Amino acid sequence: MGVLIVAGAIAAACTGGQEEGDVELVPEIVSSDLAVGPNTFSLGLLTQEKEIVLGAQVHARFFQQVGDQLVLRGEGDLQPVEATLSYTETRPDGTTRTIETGQITVYKANVEFDQAGIWSVEVTATVEGKTYDPVTAAFQVRGQSLSPAIGDPAHRSHQTILADVADISEIDTSDPPDPDMHAMTIAEAVTSGKPTVIVFATPGFCVSRTCGPTKQAVDELYPKYKDQVNFVHVEPYFLEQARQGIRLCPVPIFNLRWARERLAGVDCPQLAPEQLPPPEEDWRLETEPWVFLVDKQGNIAAKFEAVVSYQELEAALQVLL
Repeated sequence: MGVLIVAGAIAAACTGGQEEGDVELVPEIVSSDLAVGPNTFSLGLLTQEKEIVLGAQVHARFFQQVGDQLVLRGEGDLQPVEATLSYTETRPDGTTRTIETGQITVYKANVEFDQAGIWSVEVTATVEGKTYDPVTAAFQVRGQSLSPAIGDPAHRSHQTILADVADISEIDTSDPPDPDMHAMTIAEAVTSGKPTVIVFATPGFCVSRTCGPTKQAVDELYPKYKDQVNFVHVEPYFLEQARQGIRLCPVPIFNLRWARERLAGVDCPQLAPEQLPPPEEDWRLETEPWVFLVDKQGNIAAKFEAVVSYQELEAALQVLL
């Protein structure tokens, strides 16, 4: 089978219980970097009024486009992951507070694609006992992921750390900020011989409001595993510009391609070529937040985009220990 859905049993598609005149739900694919090999596939569900659908039972069928035909390659249930959307506000006195903005459910499965190309997912959702008509969304599977793939060496990046700044607020918008997660560079962490958790997240400026809950899931892991695992937090934007309301300017290691294109920009920092990291340090992330788990040998063992739960992270981390 071309697609292996690890989370959830393989089963026949749901067809019963549909009612004439049901309002269609709209699937919104969260995963932005799907590629040949193992992936975490995530999607959200919206109503026609753009309201987030919470707590649905979701069954998915995956199709590959072959010529003008769609070929069924696999199916299974998607598992709900719930989170409270939030962002961190920095007060004039420098203190922070977390503001909650609602709930979200993301539906996920571990999926392995064996071929690049155009794929689609057909989603049948049951909400409060009502099964809606199947809805479909297309997506691209690349031959190789933009971000580091599972099994690849983690980039030996040298981001700004606590020793480089006068105050932690220059590199952390968390509530509260955690100096221990800014004590070492990524390069130092992934070559230390210990597993590493790297979270690229900006609780203060995350457009999707999912950075706060994702960073919180990492924060909850820290007390239990800090003696066995390195934890590294990287804010993906220049915070001075973000706080001035100029623009969200990505730091070079977050997206080197963007940084090179913006060398002539007016609003964002002017980066000379010698200030840019070499390509092997570029994580090529085009969204945020992301969490990467790196094994003792310095290779990517798991990665998660957008919403991720404490349970997901701990299960993946336990494998490395």
